[in-house]
Amino acid sequence: MRSPAPARLFTLLAGLMLALPAAAQKKEDDAPLPYDDDAAADDGATSRPKRSRRSERLREEDEDAQARDERLADTDDPNYGVGAELSAGLNLLDASRGGLGDPRFSFGARLTWEFGRLIADEYLREMFFADVQWRFAVTQDGTQQVSAWASQHFLTLAPAVVWPISKVFGLYGQVGVGVNAHFTGVRVDQREVQLQGARFLFQYGLGLRGRPALTRDEAVRLTWRVEVTRYLRSYMHDTCFEAGVGLLF
Repeated sequence: MRSPAPARLFTLLAGLMLALPAAAQKKEDDAPLPYDDDAAADDGATSRPKRSRRSERLREEDEDAQARDERLADTDDPNYGVGAELSAGLNLLDASRGGLGDPRFSFGARLTWEFGRLIADEYLREMFFADVQWRFAVTQDGTQQVSAWASQHFLTLAPAVVWPISKVFGLYGQVGVGVNAHFTGVRVDQREVQLQGARFLFQYGLGLRGRPALTRDEAVRLTWRVEVTRYLRSYMHDTCFEAGVGLLF
């Protein structure tokens, strides 16, 4: 009857021997994972240069794109800077009899080229233009029996420098040279004697110029200006107050 006791003892010992390895394995599984500081430092050292190289590459790409945009600024402009204007005003012709001048109506036309658009810099390309201009004024004096008339033609080439007030408006100063062609006639009763000649002409002046856009893409602009211009022809000095309007393409 006492024989089963050794069997139960043997069974208990066998169970303990099998349970101890399983408990030890579970304890090892629950332990925190080891962290290698040296390996982490190496990974950080290798990853930071990668991020730095990427940032440097992006920065270089941005600089290249900006430089490319600056180079293409002149080709992207839809407006060529070529235009024409009609002008009219009051010309105080220098009078031989003295005084402030002989006031006469004056009119003319001019072709304009904004040659500053040849410059790549966005600010400088808006600062320069040049006019090829023709202006006309005529005088007449005398009686029905004896009279004299004279017509003055001013043909000049005048570059200008603009000081921008805004994108549309600007003050400008202008200096130019050209030719003054003059035609005169003296009439006595029904007989008339005509003379003609030409002389060197020097021009300078100041003005206000506007260029509002007429189209959405700014390919066509309305141009207007008011100006005071002086002409030096030989020993005579003429002063012209004038306004003009035209189109710029």
